[in-house]
Amino acid sequence: MTNCREYGCLPFRAIVVHGGPGAPGCCAGICRGLADNYGILEYLQTKNTIDGLLEELQGIILYYQLKNTILIGHSWGAWLSYIFAAKYPQYVSKLIMVSCGPFEASYYPQLVERRSAKNMSKEQEEDIRAANLYTDDFKFDPDHYCLLPNIKRDMIAFNEVQFKLLMDEVVPMRASGKLLDLSKDIRCPVVAIHGKNDPHPWEGVKEPLENRLNEFKMYLIDKCGHDPWKEYYAKDEFFTILKNEIENT
Repeated sequence: MTNCREYGCLPFRAIVVHGGPGAPGCCAGICRGLADNYGILEYLQTKNTIDGLLEELQGIILYYQLKNTILIGHSWGAWLSYIFAAKYPQYVSKLIMVSCGPFEASYYPQLVERRSAKNMSKEQEEDIRAANLYTDDFKFDPDHYCLLPNIKRDMIAFNEVQFKLLMDEVVPMRASGKLLDLSKDIRCPVVAIHGKNDPHPWEGVKEPLENRLNEFKMYLIDKCGHDPWKEYYAKDEFFTILKNEIENT
């Protein structure tokens, strides 16, 4: 399929759902990190509505004749995977949400404040120096704690139109409580993996969901920002958690 890339060997155990919205290919590093152990599909979103994306993802599952699928969604992709698991619970055996956005609008100011930070903490500066990641051309990125150097650019092309249309659709869902209300329709175990230094506040995932879902677990990773598979201190722990959760499904 043109909107799906294959990694590893059969059987396909999980589908990775990228963030953005509008950033196809940005999660290829997750797929490569799992490919030695599992068959992984990378879903490249092409539609501009949530319903269109849900149908597209369902089409991938039907095309590959998948059963008991694990969905691994990053950022926006975590929200989309969550919505899919609520609408089509019969297809999903586990939902893994990586660096998910907050489920209630009240947490959004925290995200804006953290993302607009002008300076890194003294601890982070020392950690970057200790990891030998501090170079003359280093630029602080509040989304990451210690971004690994020479990260492969996987994203195909950022789709600004898709980003705007989908955000215009999902933000009112969150504001009205409709997004959070979908939790009542989720039947599978839900796992959240989040960096303690991610600008997206982890509390905005844990606190709204932990008492609404039948089976919810959260992992918090120290010295970790928004893209753990790209970060020096988080990468190994992230993949250990992810592989353990795949094995225990």
